[in-house]
Amino acid sequence: MSHEILMSVEDGLLRVAQVEDGQLTNLQAAPMDQAASDGRSLIGQIYLGQVERVVSRLQAAFVDIGMDRAGFLGAREARALLPGSDRETPIEDCVQDGDTVLVQITRPPHGEKGAQITSDITLPGRAVVLAPCRSRIAVSRQIEDEAERTRLADLAAAIRDGKQGDGLDVEGMDGPAGWVIRTAAIGMEAADMAADMASVAGQWETLLAQAEDSEPPAVLYQDLGPVEKALRDLVRAQTSAVVIEDTKSLAQAKAFAKAHMPAAVSLLQGSEKSEILFDRYDIAGQLEQALSNRVNLASGGWLMIETTEAMTTIDVNSGGDTADARGVNLEAAQAIGRQLRLRALGGLVAIDFIDMSEEADNEAVLAALDAGFQGDKNPIRIGPMSEFGVVEMTRRRDVMSLAEAMRQSSRPDSE
Repeated sequence: MSHEILMSVEDGLLRVAQVEDGQLTNLQAAPMDQAASDGRSLIGQIYLGQVERVVSRLQAAFVDIGMDRAGFLGAREARALLPGSDRETPIEDCVQDGDTVLVQITRPPHGEKGAQITSDITLPGRAVVLAPCRSRIAVSRQIEDEAERTRLADLAAAIRDGKQGDGLDVEGMDGPAGWVIRTAAIGMEAADMAADMASVAGQWETLLAQAEDSEPPAVLYQDLGPVEKALRDLVRAQTSAVVIEDTKSLAQAKAFAKAHMPAAVSLLQGSEKSEILFDRYDIAGQLEQALSNRVNLASGGWLMIETTEAMTTIDVNSGGDTADARGVNLEAAQAIGRQLRLRALGGLVAIDFIDMSEEADNEAVLAALDAGFQGDKNPIRIGPMSEFGVVEMTRRRDVMSLAEAMRQSSRPDSE
């Protein structure tokens, strides 16, 4: 399988397209000045914050992280602060008014809402993610080969525990800190993984030392800029080319790759002089479609996708009274995973399928929906189908949605 990454900058917006065997599989957009003064995304930033108030009836705390509105820390996200806590532990057992806490943004401020934050900190590297509030070694579900999963998990555990090299002195909630193995680790040798783990562990120690010397609210960690972040997170073993239209961004990518990803330097290339990069594979047309509420299906049916602050709703329409409900639903189920990835949508999603009377048909549609998310790096949870044909699901939100990014880039203050 051939995997290409195409990057284009237009009107202050970095657009990143992933293409596999000529088919667009993922499209992301990030303003080069993304609500942070140096162009870095707010998502993933780590703060030293101070709890303003704990609200028991909401099972949440509001934390001052230096923004206009306090960050929202739910009970589930606060439990990493309390060793031995479980899903029943209330928020007031985890934090108190006035506490100083380390938190990380999982969703930026939106409208009248402050940022959503968590105390379950993660710190990404190229091949691994440090999870200091956990203790186990986890492997990305995108790594499907069982032998490779076992090899990588065993290797990371050996490096962490000092059975391979000097070991890493990073304490977690209950013993050594946890790690997550990313897809970039596939085929990686011990020395390279050890170097990446040591680098991330060093960043964590520096962050903790900075926290000791700081008063809340304070920013302790900012993730990479959008060009470097795309390189770190998206390049994999199957990547055959990274084509970048903007000369400044290409220079940034080359500098980062030389310092941190030397094997990727040979993949980097500029676009042809007179070429409009996103004309390749009709990506421009795919982008326009990804911003439309309506998605037409080959069967004659269509999807209507509406997004609000609270959730995303998807209505499956048959296109006629004589349409095959099962066939349209199966086609829709397969298309929904791709549409959510293309639009970078996450959170709660409610899907209203066409009514079907047979339970076997309902199960087939749920199976098709699950299959449509194969290869998605974001964890998903799919609920059962209700008697009214509605399926509720969640997809982890890790980047700004495509529509949000486009809107932000069009604001006068983003130029």
